[in-house]
Amino acid sequence: IQEMIWQRSGSGLMLCGPPGICNKLKADFSVGGTYEFEVTSMPNVCGTPDSPFLVTIVSSTSELPANKDTPQVCGKDASGCRLAFDLGKSDIKTVAVQDNVVLDSKETEWDVTNPD
Repeated sequence: IQEMIWQRSGSGLMLCGPPGICNKLKADFSVGGTYEFEVTSMPNVCGTPDSPFLVTIVSSTSELPANKDTPQVCGKDASGCRLAFDLGKSDIKTVAVQDNVVLDSKETEWDVTNPD
């Protein structure tokens, strides 16, 4: 849920399901909860700083809004010079591409918990 809120610039959260789970999520996505950063940041991210991030629990899926996902086709053309990296929890992946040709690719394991 946390990642989807950031991916979709969520300005609120609507839940429908078992009351115990919904109430726990509502508490987690509130000021003082596990995801307080998201709750306090998303109104600014969404350009609505005066509107609080609200978590609403509904009793039926018919009360949820219609799905608005719009599939996007990402280009597969990597012309020009490109660098990419993926900073993961246990490794770092890097790749260098020039005109659709991979020049270098490397995966390096690392321990994010190691203070070095």
